[in-house]
Amino acid sequence: MDEKQKLLDELLESVKQCQIRFGGKSELATESEEVIAQLCAKFEAVLYHGLKLNGTSNSALKDFVAKINSSGAGSNVKSPWPFVRLHLNRHELERYMLLKQIKTDSGRARAWLRASLNEHSFERYLHVMINDADKIEQFYEPFAFIADSERCSMLPQMAAGLNSILFAINIDNETLNHWNT
Repeated sequence: MDEKQKLLDELLESVKQCQIRFGGKSELATESEEVIAQLCAKFEAVLYHGLKLNGTSNSALKDFVAKINSSGAGSNVKSPWPFVRLHLNRHELERYMLLKQIKTDSGRARAWLRASLNEHSFERYLHVMINDADKIEQFYEPFAFIADSERCSMLPQMAAGLNSILFAINIDNETLNHWNT
């Protein structure tokens, strides 16, 4: 099974488990619940899959930064935030830039994901993002999940399936600053 299909299958299963656990209930879904943490991780994996480094496809630069990052020095340069932020209005962008605990682009991307789940706006964002072919080409490699129009077309449907869940995920949390692949 190829990597994109595995990501899709895992994401579908995660959405299903969240629907079973929280769908249509008045109970708040927080990231302290394993199914919610897994859901966020699976959506993050999709957003990170095939991501170019700062919107460029330069393997030598990628190797250099990966080496710096693995040694613990340097910042997490590879993040979907530069792609995501292009789809936010000024007020939304400012909101994520002003979070007290969030200091990295990865943190802002992860905070945005959680906020959009909380506010049931994730489906709307996904529709806009997956239909922005120019930006997808700029920020993602051709093999990326986001660049696969067939698989990617399922993302908004999955997000819509989560709208019956009352999410209450903390978005200003220092632990969001780092994402481990």
